[in-house]
Amino acid sequence: MKQAKTGHTILATSVLMGLASLGFSTSAVARTDVPAKLEQLKENVSASQSNLEQYEQGLRVVNSNLQATDRALKTIQSQKQAIAKQTGQAVKDTQAVEAAKVEVEGQLRTERDKLATEERQIEELKQALVRLEANREKRQANIAVYEQRLQAVAVDQAGSGERTQSVNELEAALRTQEEQALAEKKRLTAKKAEYEQEIEKWKKQVRVSQRSVANFSRLKPQ
Repeated sequence: MKQAKTGHTILATSVLMGLASLGFSTSAVARTDVPAKLEQLKENVSASQSNLEQYEQGLRVVNSNLQATDRALKTIQSQKQAIAKQTGQAVKDTQAVEAAKVEVEGQLRTERDKLATEERQIEELKQALVRLEANREKRQANIAVYEQRLQAVAVDQAGSGERTQSVNELEAALRTQEEQALAEKKRLTAKKAEYEQEIEKWKKQVRVSQRSVANFSRLKPQ
């Protein structure tokens, strides 16, 4: 950014202090090149206004970036809430699968126990062989069905584990994005404060320079 000419500023300040100490006496003004000093003060005003405009533009850019960062953070929060909901559902699904597994395993044990008992009864009760053989076939069919169901439950259980891992990875990625967004917001907030400080400084400089121009404008060359 442009800076007001240092030599001009120092010279203008010296001239103003000299005039103030002499009460703007006619003889002091007569010895001063008023038009040249007035031109230097005008240049300082122009440079100060240019700096002010540039810092104001910088502040607008920072504010725009802050708004974009806030929108990104809101999106991340929405995604985190959606992930938390999915995580809760995944836990419920896992619990349901585990409950189904326990139920099927219990049923399988029951059928196997019944089969063992009835096989013993076949040997002991020949007269009930026909009925027991029918029961045996039925139990074996049930076992086959439950074993297939158990295999299906095992497949579902494996899929549930993969979904849980995917959700965890997505949550980790969102945490990283959130940390980056918060760091960017902190940096932009600091930059905003810096720009606002510079704008206030240059506003004061513009007012001082404008007052100097007004004072010198009332003076006539001798």
